[in-house]
Amino acid sequence: MLKLAQVIYANKFLPTPLPPPGTFAGQTILITGGTSGLGLATAVHFLNLSASKVIITARTTSKGSIAKASIESQIQLPESEAGVVEVRMLDMGTFAGIKRFADELLREVESVDYVLLNAGIVARGFRVSEEGFEESLAVNCLGTALLGILLLPWLKVAGRGRGHLGVVTSGVHRGVDINKLPQKDLFAFYSKEENWPTGSPNIVQVIVNPMCPGMVKSDLGRDYKTNFLMSIGVDTFMKLAAKSTEFGAVRLVVPAMTTKEENGKYISNSQSNEEYLKVVQKNVLGPEGQKMQKRVWEEVLSILEQRVPEVRKIMTASAV
Repeated sequence: MLKLAQVIYANKFLPTPLPPPGTFAGQTILITGGTSGLGLATAVHFLNLSASKVIITARTTSKGSIAKASIESQIQLPESEAGVVEVRMLDMGTFAGIKRFADELLREVESVDYVLLNAGIVARGFRVSEEGFEESLAVNCLGTALLGILLLPWLKVAGRGRGHLGVVTSGVHRGVDINKLPQKDLFAFYSKEENWPTGSPNIVQVIVNPMCPGMVKSDLGRDYKTNFLMSIGVDTFMKLAAKSTEFGAVRLVVPAMTTKEENGKYISNSQSNEEYLKVVQKNVLGPEGQKMQKRVWEEVLSILEQRVPEVRKIMTASAV
């Protein structure tokens, strides 16, 4: 109970400070899932830190227009210094929609400094996506991995060798008992084994960082508000334990400033790097964790390469 209280306190009352004004002057930022919650708040932060353009994605034109107006209304810079908000359509539920979005970016956007893969869902019930996978896996894992892979060649060029790729994740992985997971066909259980392309670890053209913003007030858990009592329960818990969306969004800004030496570093919500490394000694750093990561990544690539052949070509040539 004491440990839980400490986690809640650190999450809610020890926010990450914003970088200095003007930090992102002249930069272009892409944020997926930018119509509400963390994505929208992060877009506001970047524009108030002088980004020249912030591209957000939306599932519908109406949601995109509403989000654009909301973001613009929160810009605190003089109109002459304010950056531009651009909305692009993205459906993370289908591989075809993700591929179409990536192709459009490659054709139409010439420069980018930071890509934040923030779009995701929390599904209360079991639903199968159009691709035949459980919806959370399809969007949060397979869809995010596919989009990241497809954008890598573009990010290397458009980012001029110093681009950043941030991926919003969850800190729940720290406490998972990986010994209880199935020993094969992970995605069939909750595809096929392929080679493990690694590229050269010494050439960093895109700095990649996963991060966890912690418990944040947002509409991500809307599926759990199934009745009046559940709505009250969810809202009460979030008020007591979660930080504000604005504070949580600061964590999503951090990966845009990491160095090449920090490539691959996990940015924890409330732990120092040393504390985090101790907690994940088994699940991430140890032999069992390394083996599990390899298996999961092989299955992810196997699924994506079967559906989007371009993935194999990108991963083979990749040197991230």
